[in-house]
Amino acid sequence: MAQLLTVGEFSRLTHLTVKALRHYHEAGVLEPASVDPSTGYRYYTAEQVDLAQLVRRLREVRMPVAGVRQVVSTADPLARESMIAAHLDVLRQELTATAAAVGSLRALLAGGATDELTFRQAGEQQCLMIDGHVDQDSLTAWCAMAYPLLYAVAGRWGLAPSGPSGALYAFEWFQVGGQVTAFLPVAAPGAGQRGWRADGGQVRWGALPAQRLAVAVHAGPCGDLDRTYGALGRQVLGRGIGAPGPVRELYLVTSADTDDPDQLRTEVCWPVTGPPS
Repeated sequence: MAQLLTVGEFSRLTHLTVKALRHYHEAGVLEPASVDPSTGYRYYTAEQVDLAQLVRRLREVRMPVAGVRQVVSTADPLARESMIAAHLDVLRQELTATAAAVGSLRALLAGGATDELTFRQAGEQQCLMIDGHVDQDSLTAWCAMAYPLLYAVAGRWGLAPSGPSGALYAFEWFQVGGQVTAFLPVAAPGAGQRGWRADGGQVRWGALPAQRLAVAVHAGPCGDLDRTYGALGRQVLGRGIGAPGPVRELYLVTSADTDDPDQLRTEVCWPVTGPPS
């Protein structure tokens, strides 16, 4: 029969406090080998030390208690490793996002000069388009679907892109989410192709209208786009030249072109009535 260890002895071997051991017992994560029915004292065995150390490390990497319980209750070593690997992937993504947020905060605190406003008279452009009702939380996933589909449809029909891809955002989108249109400029369709749709109607022909735009180039990750919007919008509104939306974004250098987030380039194009006289 295995030697039973008191809670205090087991705590010294595992560096888990008495409080933590009680919590893991109640949560079904690490149950004692024996509980005295008269005193309620819990006893463990030396064979449970490795399991307790695994539990402690999983909690140190912020795995939820429910996830830890699932890991320790799984007898299949490959399944257990797969669950741990999946959690570590999530953790790496969170660390990457945190690092990006820290860099963004430092850049904001450091400040910097605001570029002068530039203007462009954009001509009408024929495009492949995908419309979606999207909120800010789901925008990244939606874009990951939309742009590969646009390029795939263009390639399938032999349509060469005639400019950078982009998106249209109604002013109201920034408040509550809503309509977003992803677009890829291509050669104008023939008369018989107007109104054409592909991929179950998801992809359509459309035209970006000719429009006067105030333009600023955003350098770096999209998580910092609010800074460029703020600088551009303040100047447009301050001069009283704002026109009805939507706002355009043009993706000059994307993650498909570079692995370095600092090399990303996005044009923010704000509709205007024209430069002040």
